Amino acid sequence: MKRQTISEEQENQDAERPFSLKLALRIFASTGPYKWLVFLGCVLVVICVFADLEMINQIGKLVNRDDLMTAPLFELIIPFIILALINRVTGWSQWVLASYAGIRSIADLRKNFFVKLQALSKGFYDTHKSGWLVARCTGDMGILLDFVTFCVMMLGVFVAAIGMAVVRIAQISPILLLPCILTVPAVATLSFWYKRRMSKVQRFARKKNSDLVANMAESVKGIRVVQAFSRERQNLDVFNKLNMVSHDTEIRIARLNALYLPTMDMIGLLNTTIVVAFGSYLIHYGSGSILSHALTPGDLVSYILFMNVILMPIRMMVDLYSMSLRAMAAAERIFEIIDAEPEIMDSADPVVADSLEGRITFDHVSFRYGPDEPPVLQDFSLDIEAGETVALVGETGAGKTTVAGLISRFYDVTEGSVLIDGIDVRNYSQDSLHENMGIVPQEGFLFTGTVLDNLRLRAPDMTATEIENVARRVGTHDAILSLPDGYNTSILESGGSMSEGQRQLLSITRALAADPRILVLDEPTSSLDVNTESILQKALDELFQDRTTIVIAHRLSTVRRADRIVVLDKGRIVETGNHDSLIGKKGAYYRYVLQSEGAGPSAKFLERKGEKND
Repeated sequence: MKRQTISEEQENQDAERPFSLKLALRIFASTGPYKWLVFLGCVLVVICVFADLEMINQIGKLVNRDDLMTAPLFELIIPFIILALINRVTGWSQWVLASYAGIRSIADLRKNFFVKLQALSKGFYDTHKSGWLVARCTGDMGILLDFVTFCVMMLGVFVAAIGMAVVRIAQISPILLLPCILTVPAVATLSFWYKRRMSKVQRFARKKNSDLVANMAESVKGIRVVQAFSRERQNLDVFNKLNMVSHDTEIRIARLNALYLPTMDMIGLLNTTIVVAFGSYLIHYGSGSILSHALTPGDLVSYILFMNVILMPIRMMVDLYSMSLRAMAAAERIFEIIDAEPEIMDSADPVVADSLEGRITFDHVSFRYGPDEPPVLQDFSLDIEAGETVALVGETGAGKTTVAGLISRFYDVTEGSVLIDGIDVRNYSQDSLHENMGIVPQEGFLFTGTVLDNLRLRAPDMTATEIENVARRVGTHDAILSLPDGYNTSILESGGSMSEGQRQLLSITRALAADPRILVLDEPTSSLDVNTESILQKALDELFQDRTTIVIAHRLSTVRRADRIVVLDKGRIVETGNHDSLIGKKGAYYRYVLQSEGAGPSAKFLERKGEKND
């Protein structure tokens, strides 16, 4: 799978990315069945603009009429009423169509994005921050929604308005386009210059504001450490520097606005003055020399209004262009995720693991997390019998969690193979493989809902009574009842309302609820107190029977219950055996236990036992 390369620093350069017609067409294609609504909206835009410009044309005709005092009022206003109705109805309709098409298409795109996030392999999430991905699904989708609805619609409005206005002015007389030719480039040049300068300053302002917010959040989060080390003065100095940089940047933005807006107003005033003066001259002296026919006051009024129709969109086209650039960057990031191929995929004809015995074989396995990464496992071979409990022990980085990840097929081996019941795990369908597994990660993650909802995550059809029976067997029933509402206790996001030990207890109960054939426990008792651990250990002794269990643990009380202990060092097996035999060898496991227990009673007991064995 292609690795993501867009970093936060690269994202700050979004506004400088060129407009991509290919990406724009793909964004349009992503509207799917709603693209015809976009087409219909474009047709309505043309009608809306035509009605708007025809009203200007009618105003010119009205000014030229000589019978305003005698003509019926209804006759004078009926064209404007009809045109206004056409303008408003078509304008409202095209806005509704564009909004509906944009909202529905982005909802479908967001769904596809989420589906792909769930399909991507664990290796992808090892190198991507969850916040970055959430921002793609929220902020970038919002940018695309604005592009599909507002930007595309307004672009159609502006193009239609400018084109029709130029045609109408040319119909009055082509010579009237002269002020337009002189004024439009000045407006466009100033607008693009302003937007380019403003984009750079705003990007810098966003970055400095992020630094300011991050510094404030860090100071508040670590307020106890700040106060304990009397860092208030130093923290304030750092904050003041960041605050003043942000202040100075905002001043630069205000100065640019103060320069740009009055300048644009001045150009607009000069344009109106030039147009009125030029038109007045043509009314009195243009006939027969410059114009083929005399310019009427009504023509002059229409001319001035048509010029305003041309200049206003040009000023706003700069904002649309900037919005388009942001949409290109957002689309590139979104489609890069949607187009990504998972590293772990089912084979063409996968084996469905209906019922596994649980025999696991590592056959000369080597593994590294990336082509440029050092090997984590090297020529690793291990046979685990069905129903056996194996504890993996070793220093941090020895490869214990990697072994568990390969059994679960969160990763694929670099060399060799991992077999379950004699079949390579790459040949099983992932869903059926995981249905036969119970996995408890290092950090117990709980979903928003109730305790009961989380416990039957794997088996949603289990009744509350069945779940309670599992909890009784595991020994967590009383702990769950001690919660405010027992099994109906609400769990906040990520289980934040519970302690680490409570989350771990629920994670273990959840893993065993579906009665898996293979159980993978990664530090299952790391967050439990001594009393809770002793209760759970007794229950686990019974639950380990008749199922293959791989335990990664540092606590001696957990490790010594295993049928076999496998000691890892730098991705290789250095020792294997049960607790007593490995202690008797006084090798790597013996030293590991001494180091883990320190100078406590267990360590002294091991030292005396080792001397006795000698």
